[in-house]
Amino acid sequence: MDLAGGPGPTLTARGTVTRQRLIDAAREELIDTGGVLEVAGVARRAEVSPGLLYRYFGSKDGLVAAVVNAFYDDYDAAVFAVVLDPDAGWSARERRRLEREIAFLCDDPLARVIVGRRLREGAAAQVDAERLAGQIRLAARNVAHGQREGEIDPGVDANLVAAAFLGAFRELMGEALRRDRAPSRRALLDILVRLGDSIIPARAELPR
Repeated sequence: MDLAGGPGPTLTARGTVTRQRLIDAAREELIDTGGVLEVAGVARRAEVSPGLLYRYFGSKDGLVAAVVNAFYDDYDAAVFAVVLDPDAGWSARERRRLEREIAFLCDDPLARVIVGRRLREGAAAQVDAERLAGQIRLAARNVAHGQREGEIDPGVDANLVAAAFLGAFRELMGEALRRDRAPSRRALLDILVRLGDSIIPARAELPR
């Protein structure tokens, strides 16, 4: 089954609006229920018949995949697609990127469901793994850029340290988002900066 969450066949303008209304309704259903999605509940929210969901998404899994992909589209746009100050050093830019990432995950209530691992649907796990792999590829290119700028040890494997950091990042943020009272954003940033420094080593200064 294709779980890419794409629109499939070309839709009319009305069809596009209806499809988006179903995605929005499913998102709200997941937020309100803490990760449980029922077709009937989504249909009620969207004010459509349950059968219409299958016309646009093929299955409940297809709808779940579309919601998770939409979340990651917003996530990537807010964090990874942003061009930060090119005049700042790599470390300063990445600290700012971390601030944006923490803010996005703390502000979007769906992050508590997806990153906090409250959504148990198999389709969600598949899309989550695919999108995380994409983020790791982006992070690896970013690490390689830091190596070219001379701020990161050129001897480390960019793909491995990117995977290690993002894996640890996701576990940390998942734990934080599962708590009734999440740690402060400043505390999260401090931990993550320290973590990044330990996983992604700076280039050693040559003796003078």
